[in-house]
Amino acid sequence: MQKFSDIDDAFQWVESFTNLEKNTKDLKRKYRPDRMVTLLEHFGNPHKSFKIIHIAGSKGKGSTSVLLASALIQTGFKTGLYTSPHVLHYKERIQVNGSVLPDQQYIQGINTMREGLHLDLPGHTKPTTFELLTLLAYLIFQQQDCSWCVLETGLGGRLDATNTVYPEAVVLTPIEKEHTQWLGEDLLTIAGEKAGIIKENRPVFSSPQKEEVRNLFSQRSTEKNALFHYLPDMVKDIESTVYLDGTAFTISRHQQPPVKGKLSMIGHIQSWNAALALEVLVHLFPEVDTQVWLKGFEKATLPARMEVLSQDPLILCDGSHTPKSVEMALKTFMDLSGEYKKKNLLFACQDDKEVADIAQILHESFDSIVITTPGFFKESHPLSVYETFSSLMNQCLMIEDPQKAWQFVLESQGATLILGSFFLAGEIKKIIEVNHERSTS
Repeated sequence: MQKFSDIDDAFQWVESFTNLEKNTKDLKRKYRPDRMVTLLEHFGNPHKSFKIIHIAGSKGKGSTSVLLASALIQTGFKTGLYTSPHVLHYKERIQVNGSVLPDQQYIQGINTMREGLHLDLPGHTKPTTFELLTLLAYLIFQQQDCSWCVLETGLGGRLDATNTVYPEAVVLTPIEKEHTQWLGEDLLTIAGEKAGIIKENRPVFSSPQKEEVRNLFSQRSTEKNALFHYLPDMVKDIESTVYLDGTAFTISRHQQPPVKGKLSMIGHIQSWNAALALEVLVHLFPEVDTQVWLKGFEKATLPARMEVLSQDPLILCDGSHTPKSVEMALKTFMDLSGEYKKKNLLFACQDDKEVADIAQILHESFDSIVITTPGFFKESHPLSVYETFSSLMNQCLMIEDPQKAWQFVLESQGATLILGSFFLAGEIKKIIEVNHERSTS
């Protein structure tokens, strides 16, 4: 069997399997944790080579994952990070010590998988793309001698391909209604799916939640003999100030002195993510000075999380796509764009988002709104999104081509927020890269 030598060819092979991020038909039927168990056994259970922090939630789990990984690296642990989705390339999902690896490391891992999968797994259908990406992460972390891994779920939790691990800690970020056609129509059902990653005798840490979600998480933890740590029980208040180069925060803790720090990531919500990450780390490593964690937090970065694409004029890019996260992104944008009289929104999202609720949150804050296509990774119907927004305001346009929409933004006066999809963020960043290459060639 000929081995891959090109990174794009290698990942194209991974994508040749059922990709549930693109094709979501019969999703529940195709999610098979037992198949993932067999797959891992087939490759020698590489996930047992390192300790794991497992994270699920509707919003903030990527940022919280990066904060935890950066803090572990600061302490001296070689740390793997597995997140999704990516913005520009699959390589972003699998990082070691805060960096994407050389192409050859991914190619080597994919060749290992391909050689081991020349025959179907006994008694099972072929693995999915996400299952292979998860296995690839484990193989790379094992090969790189990682001692810790921060592991983010893909969709839900109970049936997720990552939910075959026995972690040192379980982290649950805020839960919202999302992916309702697969996770359930109501908040408690969705929370129940997320709570599926809670394991016997493993500590559980949760962000602030709606009361019914908090009670469910507490109950599931008790059933699993797992200590439940709820952030509002540990933190009295968090003050934060956003700047174009990051976020300053002060965490007021119960019966503890306040903690002050700085993040490179922009956003009021990031201070809450940092508070959650800090509680996890203090529990796991009580002997480590808090200042070590704070130094790690400050080095953490993540694309398309209130990312500054331009300072003059101000253009911010964020992948938020649930009502609450959109609300938080809007607050941060308004704080940073106060000096601009005109404010523009470039928006796109996939079909499974709560568009009506999001439009209600956004429409009164912008002088003009442009609806576009969120790239071509997933199916979308921008006309439907446009009709929802235009029913609320007159100054709304639809420019389906993201490149033309970006050009319109560049020619607009005022501050602009690009919002709604990590895939839109990826398209815009690709356009910027191409334009930069053309201008320098």
